[in-house]
Parts: sequence; C-alpha cells; structure tokens
Amino acid sequence: MIPAELVPERRGAVVFLSSTNRDGDWILPRAFRVVAFMGNVELDLTRARLGPGESHIEVRCIFGNVEITVPPGIRIEVEGQPFVGIFEVTRSAPSTTAPDAPLLRVTGASAFGAVTINVIDPNAPGWIERIRARLSSRKG
Repeated sequence: MIPAELVPERRGAVVFLSSTNRDGDWILPRAFRVVAFMGNVELDLTRARLGPGESHIEVRCIFGNVEITVPPGIRIEVEGQPFVGIFEVTRSAPSTTAPDAPLLRVTGASAFGAVTINVIDPNAPGWIERIRARLSSRKG
C-alpha cells in the first residue's frame, strides 16, 4: 500500500473500436472509470499500488471486453448487471478476507460484452511449469 495522499482521485480509460492495456507499476486511483464500446480494455493490478481503504472501478462495456486481473491480497466486491453478456469473477487463487487489506469495488454494466475479474497469484507457476512438474513426477 501507498500513503493515501499519493493516490489520485480520478482517472479512466475510454476505448472505441480500439484496445488499451494498463499493467506494470502504476497507482490505481480512488475512482477509475472504464468505457469500452466495441473495444478491449485490460487492467492488470498484480503490480499496481493501491491506497488504504477503498478503490472503485466503474465499468460500462458495450459490444466489448474488459478484463481486470487482481492479485489475491486484495478484497473484492463486484456488482455488475450484464445484458446478453457476462459480468463475472473467476478465481485461480483465493482473495484475502483480511479486514485491513485494500478493498476493490467493481461495479457497472455489460451489454453484448464481457467483464471478467480474474483473481490470480502472480507468483504461481504457469501452465508450462505445471506440465513440466507433472511429467517429472511421473518419471520418478
């Protein structure tokens, strides 16, 4: 976590027939608005820094795709309304329930599009490493 005074209040991303990606070291603002119309937005929070308390991502997705990748050390609340689309959370790692962990609220709507929030452990082995480990365990 970073000090609250260093966290920007508002930022966002708007895509129209295009694609944008936000990853690496960056600071998630308190309010981040995403609008995707026939486009693709990828937000990777695995190396992002969050301030204490609550951060909010508001999504509007029409004929598009929004993918948010979250590390397991963040509490997540999701409230989305899909219309002939998807607004879902997938977990390959459990998210934390620690009361002092930062809270990420994802809200919004999807019409003929997909909004997915993926909780992953960035330090977990990838699929190639898992296959190699399985093959080496069979040989021994």
